[in-house]
Amino acid sequence: MQLRRQPSASGFSFVGAASRAAQRNRPPRLGGPTSLHGFTLVELLVVIAIIGILVALLLPAIQAAREAARRAQCQSNIKNVALAVLNYENQKKRLPEGMTFDIKLYRDHVHDRLAAYGPNWIIKILPQLEEQGTYDYFDFKLPINATGSTPGDLRNREARGKIIPVLLCPSDSFNKIPYTGKLPLHGDNWARGNYAANSGNLFIGGGGCSARSGEDPKIYACTAGPDENGTLPAEDGWNSKLRRGVMGPNISVKLSQITDGTSKTIMVGEIRAGMTEKDARGVWAMGHAGPSLLAMYGSGGDDNGPNACGPTTDDVYSDICTTTSAPPPQAQAECMTCYSGGLADQNTVRSAHEGGAMIAMCDGSVTFLIDDVETRGIFGCVWDYMIGSEDAEQRLQ
Repeated sequence: MQLRRQPSASGFSFVGAASRAAQRNRPPRLGGPTSLHGFTLVELLVVIAIIGILVALLLPAIQAAREAARRAQCQSNIKNVALAVLNYENQKKRLPEGMTFDIKLYRDHVHDRLAAYGPNWIIKILPQLEEQGTYDYFDFKLPINATGSTPGDLRNREARGKIIPVLLCPSDSFNKIPYTGKLPLHGDNWARGNYAANSGNLFIGGGGCSARSGEDPKIYACTAGPDENGTLPAEDGWNSKLRRGVMGPNISVKLSQITDGTSKTIMVGEIRAGMTEKDARGVWAMGHAGPSLLAMYGSGGDDNGPNACGPTTDDVYSDICTTTSAPPPQAQAECMTCYSGGLADQNTVRSAHEGGAMIAMCDGSVTFLIDDVETRGIFGCVWDYMIGSEDAEQRLQ
């Protein structure tokens, strides 16, 4: 047995291995330097409660910071879109047409029977958005909504499905859902977009509407653009100084024609993408009310003002709309109500931001417009003046 000297009170003593092992296994003395102490259940619960309170306090701040970043990105994107439109105008000497189609075939029923879509305003500005390759990939001899199997059809199907980040607002959770066609003739594989051009406080349509109370009875509150002779019919709403926008069906304005002032007239507004794959709102390559145009979104209609939440507001192609006063709960909860009467002629500014939406004016400036902007039932409010490009702040008598 090996012995080891160990100091003691009376000198040195010899301790064997067995004695040392016994000392190591001896339980610690209470209150001594080696005593163990754990958390009690009460202490553990207090710590968990404190952590929960801190998370509850910090989470809203974190979410608010993230939404602020998304909102700033959305503002930057719509700014770039507006600048692209202005660059296009600088080259072509007028703004791009909001939507295009065969006038002879579809003008009289553009709101309910349009079967062949031409390039819209966003497709026209793709080169100014640094998307020249996407623009060149389209076969413009064929409809944008081509559904066939020819090489040109397939090219258009692929091009319209391209996701273009600058056309998306990161706050909108629905813009990741592609549009697959409410109607078979629309085809599928459509990418989303969150910005729409101001076609005026007019329905998109070539008939079936009338003048609004107190306004010129000879001019209807709808527009389908020029006729096949290139002449704008006298009754077409684009002739209305109160309601004309800037980018309409087969028609647009020059900056010099915006007599209200470019800083006072809406060029592009934010919209939300459709809630389902059959909801056509927010489709960047499709020219119509809902997909990429704002239409009849001021006085005289039921889609008046940003984020209007009436039961049948947007008149668009969608599978979640209603013809009654009881909209689907999911549409009501998101303030995405709409009318399913088979028309596509009305759509307003919408966003996922709290309290308002982004708009770009015709001078390229961008502002966050609150939902409480002045609107009213007859023409003559702030919102109407922002929509019209030639109203000169006129008021009805």
